[in-house]
Amino acid sequence: MPQIAVMNESTAISDADVQKMLPAFQQQWNNDLRAVWGVDDASFVLDDSDQADALAYHDLTNQGLPISKVFVKTLLADKASVSVGATHELCEMAVDPWLNSAYQDPKGVFWAGEVADPVESDQYGYKIGDILVTDFITPNWFAHEHAHGHIDFKSHAHKAFDVLDGGYAQKFDPAQGWVQVTGSMARNTHRAHAQRGSRRERRTRLAQGLKRSAIRRG
Repeated sequence: MPQIAVMNESTAISDADVQKMLPAFQQQWNNDLRAVWGVDDASFVLDDSDQADALAYHDLTNQGLPISKVFVKTLLADKASVSVGATHELCEMAVDPWLNSAYQDPKGVFWAGEVADPVESDQYGYKIGDILVTDFITPNWFAHEHAHGHIDFKSHAHKAFDVLDGGYAQKFDPAQGWVQVTGSMARNTHRAHAQRGSRRERRTRLAQGLKRSAIRRG
């Protein structure tokens, strides 16, 4: 069973607050996400080691394992939920840990396999206990040949490749590389532009290789 180590390097949220979120994170991953995307069960632990600062400027652990980053101050600046932001990153890491999945639409355009971006926004999230978690798209969003049923887990989207007001998606243009499609509400947020170290930003650097940390776990 994979173990997800959660490190809190933010001064804007306490370890105790993060610890309260972990059961909801684990439940969403093992129940909801697993049922839709077939991911393996995982356990979550709060890792209070001193590695988080060292990993902040890297893309992979020293073992080559994926890292997801939650920019807490950016979320708070947008008056957005930290738990939604965190589960957004976790869902995407679960489904596409190496940032290399893409799906081709009927016109031949490739879309990045990011499962929370198109339905980004607290208004589309749902609660597990007292914790608000992100919505996420189903494989039907990518309009595969035998698609039927819900487009996203909470049924906010109504058609394939539907980017909601608070969401965004990336599609590949041979001349420009990865191009972002942004919902009208999302354009006015700090998160509209991919931050260094975010999944969106790292996807554009895959050809150059991702930076591995030299820090070893004790």
